[in-house]
Amino acid sequence: MKEVYREKSIDTFSNEQCIFKPTSWIEIEGVPRPVTFKVVTEDLQSLGLRKNPNIMTFIVGEWVSLLDDELSVGKDDRGGIWSALKFSGAKTLTTYMWEKYNRRTRMFLTAIDNPLYANSYRVKSQGVFLIKEM
Repeated sequence: MKEVYREKSIDTFSNEQCIFKPTSWIEIEGVPRPVTFKVVTEDLQSLGLRKNPNIMTFIVGEWVSLLDDELSVGKDDRGGIWSALKFSGAKTLTTYMWEKYNRRTRMFLTAIDNPLYANSYRVKSQGVFLIKEM
């Protein structure tokens, strides 16, 4: 895994589904990947927000991905794995989980694969690779 972090990334990610400016980039398996921030439960499961029944378990240092037939391009909450574009967005989510649900969380620097949707604060993708805990 070759780190290619930048303080303020000026490189924009773009595909047919979305365009966004990631915090930084990292090379995994010879491919530069956008870097985001993933918030998970203490036992590395998805948060289950927005009435999402799909509980996923994440593994540090390994790709966790949805199958092609499980994907939904666009802002629909289902059909992708969500992560925060910025550290501040992930920190806000961590605070929200504690204040609203009294649940501790963990935050990871995360590489993403096949982004499906992005807005100003989060990205939905097909896969995530938890790099290191923040």
